[in-house]
Amino acid sequence: MGRLLDFLDDRLGIVSAWRTSMSGKRPPAGIGFLRTLGFAALTVCALQFLSGIALAFHYVPTAGLAYDSIRAFEQEVPGGAFVRSLHHFGASFFVVLAVVHLARVFFTGAYKAPREFTWLTGIGLLGIVLGFGFTGYLLPWDQKAYFATNVGTEIAGRTPLLGDALRTVLNGGDEVGPPTLTRFYVIHVVLLPIALLGLLAVHLMLIQRHGVAAPGRPVGDEGSPGLPYFPHHTLKEAIVGAATAGVLFLAAATFHAPLEALAEPSDAGYEPRPDWYFLAAFQLLKWFKGPFESLGTFWLPNLFVLALALVPFVDRTPERHWRKRKLATSLGIATIVFVATLTILGALDAPDNQRVLRHPLGCTETEKLGYLALRRARCLECHELEYAGTRYGTEDHDAPRFDELLAERYAFSTFDAVLRDPEGELGTEDMPAFDYLPDVERAAIWAFLRKLVPEKQ
Repeated sequence: MGRLLDFLDDRLGIVSAWRTSMSGKRPPAGIGFLRTLGFAALTVCALQFLSGIALAFHYVPTAGLAYDSIRAFEQEVPGGAFVRSLHHFGASFFVVLAVVHLARVFFTGAYKAPREFTWLTGIGLLGIVLGFGFTGYLLPWDQKAYFATNVGTEIAGRTPLLGDALRTVLNGGDEVGPPTLTRFYVIHVVLLPIALLGLLAVHLMLIQRHGVAAPGRPVGDEGSPGLPYFPHHTLKEAIVGAATAGVLFLAAATFHAPLEALAEPSDAGYEPRPDWYFLAAFQLLKWFKGPFESLGTFWLPNLFVLALALVPFVDRTPERHWRKRKLATSLGIATIVFVATLTILGALDAPDNQRVLRHPLGCTETEKLGYLALRRARCLECHELEYAGTRYGTEDHDAPRFDELLAERYAFSTFDAVLRDPEGELGTEDMPAFDYLPDVERAAIWAFLRKLVPEKQ
């Protein structure tokens, strides 16, 4: 074994690297569990990569198949629903841990010399994590994905000078559509992982170079060396990493990742809301309207990021302890309270979107066309439909239920005649005529309803 290790060390430098970074490293005394938050975030990052790879094996990044490929992965692949929930909730865990880790560095003054660039790379990593969240929630191609992304690209379009070009690049055209899905998929699974791994490597290299800042001590005083990094601090990291993974596994096993109905751009009544970590920015969008819109969508968020980046260069006092940095500590707390308040206000202003019927897996192209035509014609605003134990539509009208109509007596010729001229066939003025629908769409609606409600024997 000794000869093998000597051989590997001579060729690859593995043993020397281990001694330098782990067994021979002695961080300052007093390092506690708060210094394991970065490793907890790294644990979630690894789980995101693994669950993302599993999803990528089954996902089809086209507008016609993306939604059904997600549903098929959940329903037909063993453990698929758990893996997707793991990836979904892992995104929130990743954001929370990255933000808390950044806050810990701020309040302990660990961004000060000589660790300014470690701080800057940390901010860059948080931006990439948020980029994963933004590009990821379009991929299921459901209602929330479509309309929230539409809001996001519209915000990008408010960028001074470059707004129109940036929105066009993101959308792949004038509006969110199939090219947008392809571009977001490439960004999500290719560009952002490359950026994350590259910046993470620089971040870890800087940590290895400058070490961990001595807690509570001023700049230049690194304190006395504590216990060796391995196995003492690595044990703490292992405990926190295992606990983080355990809580994430429990959340994925207990709760199901949400998936709304298939995206339908013509559904003008849908009120979009982004995931919780973008609610603060969404709330700003609601506050700043008209000529002040760019202030809330571009200037304030970017000035905030710029202020974060300048913190190590503006705060030149030697003190690191939060009690001796009253101004910085007060500003940090005020920022947290402000962002948390915006997030809570955005969460309280939740939309009341009605449950929308989802088409079953295995629909033919004709049946799927009928499903989309049924939604565009807004048939369930007047009629009810009970399917798979769930009732869709409204009870406010006297119109008969679809499942009762179809199961009892309607043939296609009668159904088609009613759609063309409901007043002549039913003697009612309450139902509008759908004679404007192409023949193929009326036939497709019938085929889809027959799929949901087989004829009663």
